Amino acid sequence: FNHYSLDPEIARAIFPSRKINGNKGSFGKTTLIVGSEKYRGAAHLAVEAALRSGAGIVRLVAGEELCREIRLKFPEVIYFPVEISEREKILDFCRDSSSLLIGCGSSVSRELLELTDSLLENYAGRIILDADALNSISEFSSPEILKKAKNPVLITPHPLELSRLSRASVAEIEASRLSFAKAFAEKYSCTLLLKGASTVITDGATTYINDIATTALSKGGSGDALAGAVASLLACSPSPIKAAALAAFVHATAGKNLESELSSLGVTPSDLPREMAKILSQIEKSTF
Repeated sequence: FNHYSLDPEIARAIFPSRKINGNKGSFGKTTLIVGSEKYRGAAHLAVEAALRSGAGIVRLVAGEELCREIRLKFPEVIYFPVEISEREKILDFCRDSSSLLIGCGSSVSRELLELTDSLLENYAGRIILDADALNSISEFSSPEILKKAKNPVLITPHPLELSRLSRASVAEIEASRLSFAKAFAEKYSCTLLLKGASTVITDGATTYINDIATTALSKGGSGDALAGAVASLLACSPSPIKAAALAAFVHATAGKNLESELSSLGVTPSDLPREMAKILSQIEKSTF
């Protein structure tokens, strides 16, 4: 019965090991295909969270203007300015990535679906589908395409996004979050991080529950920070489900800590990446 309730002890147990003689190549390369003209902030949040969560190299695939904008803030990122319609260029660029995140603030479109579909079919690394990648699948296709993935895909929906994807109502999902998530993950051979006050992370066989809840995270952009951390930890962790579980725990704990400092009303998603890095530090040093 592989069912765990996340706490500091488990967080320490699933923290990825980092040898003192490691270098940037030792800790993986994550590529983020995120952001759009309408949702520019999603890229800022996902990029910073990825930079602060362990990957040796962080890369951003986005439009030229957005790349130029974020480069001023994060010069350490590798930028690939290209439109999502240029699928072959993106596929070629991503081939050597350890992990890949697509969908944060990308805007729902058939082009995004086509790129997502191509990545699932051709990209050999670990892929995380968030937000509009999932919404584009719901709008123009079906979750059956998840089965195309070279490696089991990791998806990070909130209940409404999972409702669109599964065609079940939000009420049905919320009434049986655990059993619904496990059944979905097993059916589509994926790892599912179902966001919410009681976050469920499952691949159908192993399940982690994160019960740290705060409305400080109930703001647009919080999920982008979580997705960036998942992508980064996935690049340097041998286990997708452990990377996702650790990211969920750190994200929620950061929100809870910030709530005590700034109130649940005053926390912004931009506050999260640095606070998440502090939580990771405490877990790494066993001072949590």
